[in-house]
Amino acid sequence: MDEQDVLQHLLDIENQASYLVQEAQKEADRRIAEQEKISRETYEKSYKAKSQEFEQQYQNTVAQAKKNYADLLQTYKQEIEGQPVQYQAFNDLMHQLLFGGKIE
Repeated sequence: MDEQDVLQHLLDIENQASYLVQEAQKEADRRIAEQEKISRETYEKSYKAKSQEFEQQYQNTVAQAKKNYADLLQTYKQEIEGQPVQYQAFNDLMHQLLFGGKIE
């Protein structure tokens, strides 16, 4: 083998190595892209499930708060309706507040 053949052989080996590196990089990029896609899908699925769970908890809490409010309001209305109206006491209080004296 002469020098030119040796140099050509080394250039061929370098080209093959370069090709292998390029193919390895393509494969690595493909695998990374595939894993990113899988990870994104997993994340989206998990995010959606957790969002729905939190939304359901929120709706339940709001419904419970509304029910508690309605129950308290109903109890208050019943207490107020059960109280007798004291017209004379109200009139006496208003007269005292407005005119500073008590009606006798």
